[in-house]
Amino acid sequence: MIAERHISVSGTTTAYYENGAGEPLVLIHGSGPFAEAKSSFIRQLNGLSDRCRVIALDQLHFGGTDYPSNHKYINRIDRVYHVIGFIDALGLKKITLVGHSEGSFVAARIAIVRPDLVSRLVLLTASALSPAFGDDRDETWMQASRQQYDVSRPMPSEEEFITAWRKGCRAYGQDLEDVKRAAYRRAAERGQYEMFQRAPEEEHNPHLYVRLQQKYIFPFIDRLQSQTLIIWSKNDPTVPPERGLMLAKLIRNSDFHLLNNAGHSVQSDRCEAVNGLIRQWFG
Repeated sequence: MIAERHISVSGTTTAYYENGAGEPLVLIHGSGPFAEAKSSFIRQLNGLSDRCRVIALDQLHFGGTDYPSNHKYINRIDRVYHVIGFIDALGLKKITLVGHSEGSFVAARIAIVRPDLVSRLVLLTASALSPAFGDDRDETWMQASRQQYDVSRPMPSEEEFITAWRKGCRAYGQDLEDVKRAAYRRAAERGQYEMFQRAPEEEHNPHLYVRLQQKYIFPFIDRLQSQTLIIWSKNDPTVPPERGLMLAKLIRNSDFHLLNNAGHSVQSDRCEAVNGLIRQWFG
C-alpha cells in the first residue's frame, strides 16, 4: 500500500510517497502546472513495489511540499539541492534515481555533482536534458512545447483539465484519473498555476530554456559514472526521438529504448514496458 509521508529538508516540509521494500528507487517528477509525484508515478509506486523500495517525492512548490513564502517560482537547478537534501535526510546511498521530463535534468545533475548517491540513472522522455538540433528542426518541437505548456490563458477548470488529459492519455485508467484530480485540486488550492504564470521568461521560451542544459549539464556529462537507462516516447512532438538518440550518444554506458504508442508520460502510457525495462535492468 502506498504511504504518504513527510520529512523536513533544511526546514522545508517535503511530501513523499513510498511503497515496497528493498533497494531504493527514487522518482523525480516533471514540471508544469498540476504536476506532482503521485500522479506522475502511481503505476511505478504500485507496479515496482514488489521489487524495490519505491519513493516518489514532491519537489519544491509541487504537490504537498512547502511552497516558498514569497510564492516565487524555483527553477530546476535550484531544485537539485532540495532533492539532494531529501536523499540525505532519508539516509540513502547508491540509489537508482529516475527522472521524468524536467525531473530528468534534476536527476542527471544530482548524478553529476553527487555520484556517491547514484548507482543507476533512469531518464524518461528527458525533454529538459536532451540537446537541441541547432537548426531549423528545432522550431517544430519548440512550437509544440509552447502549445503544451501555455499558461498565458486562464487556469482551466477541473473538468477542462481532465478532458484535455484524457484526450492525450494512451492508457486511461481510473487510478490515473483519481490522482490527476487530486493533483489539480491541491495545485488550485495553493495557487500553483498563478506561480507558473509569474515564472521568468526562460521557463516559457524554449530558446532560453536550453541555457541551463548548456551551463550545468553538457560540460559535465562525461562525469556521469552511473549506468544510465534512457526510455523515450515515439509519439511526443515536444521531444522527437532523434533528440533522445543525441542524448544517448553523449552519455557513456547508456542504453536507449524507444516505445511506440506513448505520449509525454511514457511511464503511464506504457507502464508495463517501462516497469519491465527497469526490472530487467535491476537483474
